Formats: sequence, structure tokens, C-alpha cells
Amino acid sequence: MFHVKHSPNILLINPWITDFTAYNFWIKPLGLLSIASLLRESGFRIALIDCLDFNIKSKKYGDGKFFKTKTEKPIPLKSIPRHYSRYGIPEEMLLKRLSCFEEKPDLIASLQG
Repeated sequence: MFHVKHSPNILLINPWITDFTAYNFWIKPLGLLSIASLLRESGFRIALIDCLDFNIKSKKYGDGKFFKTKTEKPIPLKSIPRHYSRYGIPEEMLLKRLSCFEEKPDLIASLQG
């Protein structure tokens, strides 16, 4: 199918949620995982960073609260009197995970819902 000297290395990133609230009701990046599976079957080397794979408190069945970092609201939402946050792994953890790759990816892709 592909005629390359080495298997392309692809990094897939499931991004943070930025919103007024978010709760982990067993959220998993099914679409991204399906794409990863198809790419791997086609000979690509795949790595995945899930920015939502970090709960501060999980309940008995795995649901729970995300770690949140307050952030500035987008301009169209400024008038809403609620805090706006980024939910998921801390930025430092993302940077650490990115720095662990020995080889730079040939492609970085993210799906935003």
C-alpha cells in the first residue's frame, strides 16, 4: 500500500476539554482509537497521548472528576458569570510525555469533537 523505507511514526493526541464543566462518564477516545487501529494495521507506528486520561478522584466504577485548570474564557463567553477551565492532564504532564519520545513523529494529529 505505502512504499516508504521506514514505517511512518504518527503521534495521535486526544485533546483537553475546555468548558465551564466536565465530568468523566467513562470518556474514551473511541474514534481516535479506531483510527489508530486502522493506521497500525496499515503499517504505521502509532503513539497516543490521551489528555483526558487523568482523574483526580475516581469512583467505584471508574467515573469521576477530571483535573481542572482555570483558564481565560473565549471572547464570546466573557459575559457568562462562571469559571472556565481546561480539563485533563496538567500542561507539565503533557510536555513531559512529549519529551519522552526518542524519535520525532512524522505526523502529529488530533481530533476535536
